[in-house]
Amino acid sequence: MKRVLVVGAKGRVGSLVVKGVEAAKDLELAGAVDLGDDLGAVLARTKPHVAVDFTTPVSVFGNVSAILRARVHAVVGTTGLDEDRLGQLDAIAREHGVGCLVAPNFALGAVLMMRFAEEAARFYPWVEVMERHHEKKLDAPSGTAFETARRIARWRKAPPAVVAEKETAPGARGGRVEEVAVHSMRLPGSIAHQEVWFGGPGETLVIRHDTVDREVFVPGVLLAVRKIDGMKGLVRGLEPLLWPRS
Repeated sequence: MKRVLVVGAKGRVGSLVVKGVEAAKDLELAGAVDLGDDLGAVLARTKPHVAVDFTTPVSVFGNVSAILRARVHAVVGTTGLDEDRLGQLDAIAREHGVGCLVAPNFALGAVLMMRFAEEAARFYPWVEVMERHHEKKLDAPSGTAFETARRIARWRKAPPAVVAEKETAPGARGGRVEEVAVHSMRLPGSIAHQEVWFGGPGETLVIRHDTVDREVFVPGVLLAVRKIDGMKGLVRGLEPLLWPRS
């Protein structure tokens, strides 16, 4: 039976992951860590096979580095890691012979939304991303929006010519991720929502995903926990698990 350590176990998603692991017949909860706990000591004492991190952008890199150095696979749902940090985690994971799966979103619908956006980007150069989250989310844009924009930029043939714009309120046109406009909203009553808007002559195409309950993330997390054996280094997203030959 695979032993799982949950880091950020008292958080909104971490607490649900704890319940999901406890309910799974093929998994065992090795431990639950939160703010103030000694992660290194818990890793040494519990000896998990996999550790799941749902913490904060400030603490995630230190947490995951410690997990990988303990030769424990990591499944990371915390967003806010930049390319430099991801590269460092890849190197640490390879050095210690373990896998580090980092996903911007563990909901199947969100994964499909990003995949569909990649397909549409081949035909529509005009595109903007709009994401909305709860008022306590610390990073903007969200990891899902950032990754969506990155993938769109990889597939669209060329950004459209930009007209001379004047922002009378700075930031009104959003931020830019590889020349893709991304807009972030933070409002109470929201969980995680994203729309990708494509425009063409005489038409618009909107791809939308709404998270209405955080329980939607748990099946994806458990899928990653179950399939991470044998992986080495950084793995981006759930796609390699859902479409291993694509």
